[in-house]
This record gives sequence, structure tokens and C-alpha cells, in this order.
Amino acid sequence: MTVNATDDSRRVRKRNRRGEGSLLREEILVAATAILERTGSEEAVTLRGIAREVGIAAPSIAPHFAQRTDIIDAVVAKELATFIDRIREASATETDPRKKLFAMAKAYLSYGRSRPGRYRLMIGRRFVEDWQTEETPMVETAPLLKEAIALVTDAIEACIESGQSASVDAALDTSVLWFAMHGLVTVPEAITSLDWPDEDRLLAACVTSAARLK
Repeated sequence: MTVNATDDSRRVRKRNRRGEGSLLREEILVAATAILERTGSEEAVTLRGIAREVGIAAPSIAPHFAQRTDIIDAVVAKELATFIDRIREASATETDPRKKLFAMAKAYLSYGRSRPGRYRLMIGRRFVEDWQTEETPMVETAPLLKEAIALVTDAIEACIESGQSASVDAALDTSVLWFAMHGLVTVPEAITSLDWPDEDRLLAACVTSAARLK
């Protein structure tokens, strides 16, 4: 007799040995990331859905995450950490402040273009209604966002100090550059009917204008 699988069936999962709880935490994050990439919606990330993806009972998630927003926070933080590593690595390849800033911008663009799903998850995601409330702060994500912004601000300040930038407000120009880079990653992919300028020229214009490079 053939038994048909139902939507409620779970894959068989080998139980972790004592002391290997961190492995389950990682599996939960992998499952949540898969759901986010598949659906493009944070609302689709539910404890029941994650449990089904991993092959566990929903209550097994509680020792690792108190609520689903904590899971989303951890997923985004993990991706942000990877993004920051890429930016740091690019920055380390140059010593001249101007070239360093361009290297960081190129790394940003490369990251966004090569990992579009992860990029949308990290920056272009929608916020659940209660995300910004005091009850559900971005505990893991917020410090990393500040770190990423600080990297760019420091790079622009180095350009100012070396006389290569006319900026008088590095913090403001960092925001302008970030907005410009986000547009450079997302707009050409969203609007393909227009004949956009060469990508290298666009990148050079964005960085030069936003950082007020001389």
C-alpha cells in the first residue's frame, strides 16, 4: 500500500547530542533564511513553518529564540556580518583614502549583485508591524548596522583629512552614499527597459558626488 505524504509531514531529523544545542540554533537560522528568500516576506517566517523546515516540534525553538522577530534579527545580523567582512577586506587592499573608498563601494555593489536574495533580506526587507517597538528591538542587527555605517564614515573622513574631499559633514554624506549605492544595486535590476549608463561610470559618479571627492 502506498502512503501519500501530507503537508504536515516532517523529515526525519537526527537528534543532537547533549551540548550540541548550538547546532539546532544554526539549523533554525538556516531554515528561517530559506523561508525569507523563498517568500520575500518576514510575515511568512512563523515558528511552525521553521519547525516544519527543520523537522522539529515548534516548542523546540523556544530555548534558542523567544519569538520569531528574534530569529529574523539573528538572520539579518548574520548576513550583515558577512557584508561587513567583504567591505573590510576590500578596504584593506588599498592605502590611499580615495582608492579605499572606491574599493569599498565596489565591494558593496559586487555583494548586492552576486547575492540579490541575501541583499534584499539585509537591506530591502519589509519590517513586521512590531519590529520597531521596545518589545522587539533589533538587538543583534543594530550594532552591526552602526558598524557598517561607521566604516563608510571613517573612509570619507579620511578623504577629508587627506584633502581629497570637500565634505563638511561626513555623516550626512555617508547616508547619501549609502542611498546611492542601494539604488545602484536595485534600480537597474528592477527597471530593465531603460538603457542605463555603464556601471563603472555610475559607480564613479555616485561615490564622487556623494563623498564630494575632488
